Amino acid sequence: MSEGEKIPKIAMPGDYLCVEEEFMPANGVYVDEGKVRASVIGIPAYDYISRRVSIKPFKGLKIPRSGDIVIGVAASVKEDVVIVKVLGFDIYNTFKNPFSGLLHISQVSETRIQSIYDAIKMGDLIKAKVLNNYIPLLLTTKEPKLGVILAYCSKCGSVLIKNGDKLVCPKCNNIETRKISMDYLATAKYGRR
Repeated sequence: MSEGEKIPKIAMPGDYLCVEEEFMPANGVYVDEGKVRASVIGIPAYDYISRRVSIKPFKGLKIPRSGDIVIGVAASVKEDVVIVKVLGFDIYNTFKNPFSGLLHISQVSETRIQSIYDAIKMGDLIKAKVLNNYIPLLLTTKEPKLGVILAYCSKCGSVLIKNGDKLVCPKCNNIETRKISMDYLATAKYGRR
């Protein structure tokens, strides 16, 4: 249990617990480059006889599981992946602490897209499905109800209005593309002047 990292009394997803050579990973943990980290919120349990480490999760704590639909914000957009701050199961049912999620370009749309920047931009609110049971959550937006549910104009920052399969800025008339969810929040009849 070296690395100079402090072992938490209550572990949060991603917290360092030990190195793989010290304790084998069990329930509620994962290995990241030889370091064992917590995948759920709970209390670390070290079994010195079997040399295993696990997390005893808090009862009643809601953690996204495979198949769950979640809402998140695109915190960072790279060439082939979006890092998503998963906020909750819906906009009215948020987590006390957000989870980390990854959305790979291959999981954005059923059709092939040239650039992830055409589908999702930083700051977009997205609805996604969880594909795994550990942190970071692997996400997909391939289904019609999944994708961007709220986006902002990259020129002036106004909320974009859905107009067909495009998003239009009501202030500067900028037109942008995204992988739009059927549940996009700002829909209205919008005519250009």
